[in-house]
Amino acid sequence: MRWWQVRLPVPTPASEAVATLLETWPEVQGVAMEGVWSDGPPHPEYGEWFDDTLLRSDVTSISVWIPELVPEAEWRQRLLDVLDRVAAAGLDVGQARTQWTAELVEESSWAHAWQEDFPPLPVGRRFFIVPKWLAGQTETGERIPLILEPGMAFGTGAHPTTQLCLEALEDLPLAGQTGLDVGCGTGILAVAMAKLGAVAVRAVDLDPVAVSAARQNVADNGLSDRITVVQGDLLHGTPVQGYAVVTANILRDAVIALVPQAAEVMQPGGALVVSGFVEEQADAVRAALARHRFALARTLRRGDWVALVAVWQP
Repeated sequence: MRWWQVRLPVPTPASEAVATLLETWPEVQGVAMEGVWSDGPPHPEYGEWFDDTLLRSDVTSISVWIPELVPEAEWRQRLLDVLDRVAAAGLDVGQARTQWTAELVEESSWAHAWQEDFPPLPVGRRFFIVPKWLAGQTETGERIPLILEPGMAFGTGAHPTTQLCLEALEDLPLAGQTGLDVGCGTGILAVAMAKLGAVAVRAVDLDPVAVSAARQNVADNGLSDRITVVQGDLLHGTPVQGYAVVTANILRDAVIALVPQAAEVMQPGGALVVSGFVEEQADAVRAALARHRFALARTLRRGDWVALVAVWQP
């Protein structure tokens, strides 16, 4: 079987919205995002950290694989419809309508291309994201390995919002504590919390594909005894357990809806880490945090993307 490999350049602030809509296509078997670095990901030889100009990119390259059995005229029109929807939401799609490329590849080439789009990746000061197929072959040094097989779920570590959340977690006191990850995608943030010492982590996602991917990643990291992955809509039905850290790397409106729910399940002084939005959208999130007695403790930025760390003060 052959697949259409479609690549399109999307301005970074609009890239997550485009990728999310493409993932809803029932025929799609993979969406990859790259372009956080202009010349590929950094390697340990750059040192413990590196000039943040390496992290800036105005355009993210999105790759999507569509089976050949889908008529070409149909998927081309649907692709334009996706870009129109994102543009109608107020996000600039740049030259994506006219500069995308498409080629037919064999099944084996599709699998190889998917793996090429997900190289080993150091993040922050402490983490090293390792693709499952390279586990045992990647030298991580003193960094904490996060073993991932992304499948169709969001959260490989290449996107700035995932990186910002991981960097925020590095500085939170998780040892011996409990954590909660909402909209967990691949489960990368839940895995990170457990590897930072959390004794119990609950991961929630509405998408059954993400739930399946997260459970497999949890098992691959040897953390099934400490991380529970469930399907759910935000925190509806989540037991009140006094979580020390709650993370949510989702869209702005979903974060705003989450804030009052998070206040009900967190312990006093607990930290809420939220991302998935750009600077222009952040004030609405800050206002929601203030309304529900969260004190803003830290703002992390990468390009236009923002992550906020807030402490609940009942």
